[in-house]
Amino acid sequence: MKKMLSVALSAIMAASLMACGGGSAKGTETKAAQTEAGSEAKGAAETEKAGEKTDAGDAVSLEGKTVGFAQTDSMSAWRTTETDSIKKAVEEAGGKLVVKDAGGDIATQESDIRDLVAAKVDYLVVAPLENNGLQSALEEAMEAKIPVILVDRAIDGEAGKYFTTSIRSDFVWEGEQCAKALETALPDGGNVVIINGGYDSSTSTDRQDGFVKTLDSSKFKVVAEQDGQWLMDKAQAVMENILQAQGGENINAVYCVTDDMAQGAMKAIEAAGLTPGKDILILGIDGTKAAFKDIEAGRQLASCTCSPYFGPIVVETIGKIAKGDTVPENITNEDTLYTKENVQVDLGF
Repeated sequence: MKKMLSVALSAIMAASLMACGGGSAKGTETKAAQTEAGSEAKGAAETEKAGEKTDAGDAVSLEGKTVGFAQTDSMSAWRTTETDSIKKAVEEAGGKLVVKDAGGDIATQESDIRDLVAAKVDYLVVAPLENNGLQSALEEAMEAKIPVILVDRAIDGEAGKYFTTSIRSDFVWEGEQCAKALETALPDGGNVVIINGGYDSSTSTDRQDGFVKTLDSSKFKVVAEQDGQWLMDKAQAVMENILQAQGGENINAVYCVTDDMAQGAMKAIEAAGLTPGKDILILGIDGTKAAFKDIEAGRQLASCTCSPYFGPIVVETIGKIAKGDTVPENITNEDTLYTKENVQVDLGF
């Protein structure tokens, strides 16, 4: 039996409520102006979600304008929420949104971008599937004088050539907060499993780097690391294999780079006759309602938010570009770490 959670997590709460630091991409950074300030106790997740209800994009008129959105896929609640948020904000500003869904295929997304450029959209929003593979198509958009706004992930390459600006969370910071939560929960250390989303995405690699580099290596050992491909069922399958290979009694915690994959890992742990949150601690990122419910119930240790509500800040950024204002190369969204000490289920998406 693993040591039960016995140390309060309040020591890391203050740090988690602070704004994100710099991301891994180069260039000037600024925090995304989300909405009117709320109480710190409610945290950044509520601020981000409240962005859907504020006046952030009301002053921007997109009448007669078309915004193209090249989405990676629609295989998670996070992705569909992101698409819905952008669609709502663009349409409320009077514009039209054309969505292309790549279905998780980089070649399809490259083709989608070229189709949107050929359709002569006025602005192009792209959620890059991978760090590389889109540069040529993005360069075509920029050469066609179509401003390119990257959301939620970075690409390799310079601003001004491949994109106008990038809006995303600080993925390294998110991983760091999860590591601090685990160190507080298990001060004597233990064996950790990592389920990532692959190595071609800055989201996955940065979240893993932040976690691993922060975790005290003299106390914690990563005993397995697998690609869950961002999907709940894939994460469940790899966790089942890890449990069989390692033995559940030899695993103290599982860190997943998304809450959806944490849900999959949880199912595998339960199927093995173990109790999530007691026998094996679970951490994830995104801030889903399902994760928040499990945190409240003691089944998941922590979740660091990564807001999918990009609509208001995308429209606000388009407005600045339209006016000829200078926009920074990188805009960092704020996130918050939630544990049982401060979680509010209604803030999840």
